[in-house]
Amino acid sequence: MARQVQPREFKGMENRLLKIAGNRLVFVVIAWVVSLLVTACVLPQAFGSWSEAATMAAAAFLMLVFGPYLLVVGLCGGMVGDVGWGLVAMVPFVVAQVAFLWLLSGKTSLWRRLGRLGRPARCIAVTALAILSIVGVWSSLPCVDTYKVAVGGDKIKGEPLRFVVISDLHSCYYGYRQRTLVDAVLRERPDAVLLVGDIADDRLADNNAAILICQLAKQFPCIYVSGNHEYWSERVDEIKAWIRGYGATVLEGDVRTVEIKGTMVDFCGIDDPTYILGSWFGQLKTVHEKSDPKHLRILLSHRPECADIYARYDFDLVVAGHLHGGQLRLPWLDVGLYGPAWGYRQFFPRYSDGIYALNDNTRLVVSRGLARESTPLPRFFNHPEIMVLEVASAPR
Repeated sequence: MARQVQPREFKGMENRLLKIAGNRLVFVVIAWVVSLLVTACVLPQAFGSWSEAATMAAAAFLMLVFGPYLLVVGLCGGMVGDVGWGLVAMVPFVVAQVAFLWLLSGKTSLWRRLGRLGRPARCIAVTALAILSIVGVWSSLPCVDTYKVAVGGDKIKGEPLRFVVISDLHSCYYGYRQRTLVDAVLRERPDAVLLVGDIADDRLADNNAAILICQLAKQFPCIYVSGNHEYWSERVDEIKAWIRGYGATVLEGDVRTVEIKGTMVDFCGIDDPTYILGSWFGQLKTVHEKSDPKHLRILLSHRPECADIYARYDFDLVVAGHLHGGQLRLPWLDVGLYGPAWGYRQFFPRYSDGIYALNDNTRLVVSRGLARESTPLPRFFNHPEIMVLEVASAPR
């Protein structure tokens, strides 16, 4: 007959279990498991690949353990730009990481004070880290957003036109052979794909960008303009050459006229103003003069912060990217926190996401872009975006 556990022994066993459960490392593991389960449930549907889900689950763990590093380095690095961010962030990185590991060791006065408040306080502390991890992973999932724009006059002759806008890919990885992005674009069946800059990157290899353009250019007309990171790479001519080689159209102060569903469309493309500010104004003036006012005139330009300049012209649409939706977006307010503008960081940028009226006739359309691992600061409440743009005649 089995010996019954005496109350004192049971109490001792309970205390041992509570002691184990109170260990900081165990709490971190529990939080990680929760993140992993949430990630594993969500990501296979989003990516269609368990290997991709496993990769993102690992990212969840890194965000949980190295959260202070990502936050501090990202904030410091983002403020000073891509050249000096590493040096500036060295000290806060060391301080934040040591402090975090010290906290997890359970030998800090802070943790003891939390202990005095009871296990709920410890649970809350680690749960907050788990939520940060989950939100970070969830925010990195790409989405397809559809925007509808009405154009005045009788420029749209038949059915509404449908474009996919891809910006700021920065050669980031989206599954084997970029299937996540390719499949999403194929499902939308666009009339053309508009690539509005920073498709390649100045630090990451071109492989992912090349794979995407190679596959899309076989299926749809693709039109590309440069971004600042292509110029920062000092390989802008090389990048343009391989993009042309895959069959995409590269515009650099040029106009490409295409008939789509009976509507004449002038795609007007200008380079990014990085290093070429003087000729940039010349390109803008040239494409405006070359385009036909009777056609639907779409200006492709990487920079949305030049909206006041675009408003001086009478393009029907201006399509841009660059600001990554503000990188961090404030939930419920739907406001971007910051973005680069003409070499400096602009907090709460005016044009970061969606559609804006520049004048009575011109609409600015800004994509949040697809940058993920290329940026020092993770996206929060800001999904990478594949933009679908439907252009129709305005009701009379």
